[in-house]
Amino acid sequence: MSTTVRWRGLARPELVTELSAEHGVLVRQLAQLQQRVGEQLQASARHASRLEAENLRLRAALIRMKTSVAWNLRGAAMQSPPPPKRRAVDPVAAPGLEAAHAVICQTGCAGHAHPWLEADGQCRRTGRSCELTSGVEAAADTPDA
Repeated sequence: MSTTVRWRGLARPELVTELSAEHGVLVRQLAQLQQRVGEQLQASARHASRLEAENLRLRAALIRMKTSVAWNLRGAAMQSPPPPKRRAVDPVAAPGLEAAHAVICQTGCAGHAHPWLEADGQCRRTGRSCELTSGVEAAADTPDA
């Protein structure tokens, strides 16, 4: 009895060489396919991001138009807002900025468990010390009547 096991058809070296070459071709094709699918996924993600941004702009325009119709502001519904401009604003020159800052802090931070508040009491958004924390904590410590 022989201890060598031979698979039928694989005992010929030319067949092994041919299968090895075919395997190499298939692996290269798989690599190219993976590369192409990866590029398509990235392009799809960029396209989805652009569509989401456009959807947000269109929803804002719809809300603006519905609000102007509800408030009977006929001319304002048809006017599109000017494109946003990025500019530096001096807090001293803009008196309404402090009031806006207070509203943003009250609703965005104090109203949502202080996501911008650092452990040392500094605001991550502005870099200043939080002015609302003491008032909110004092109100939270008072029992409801």
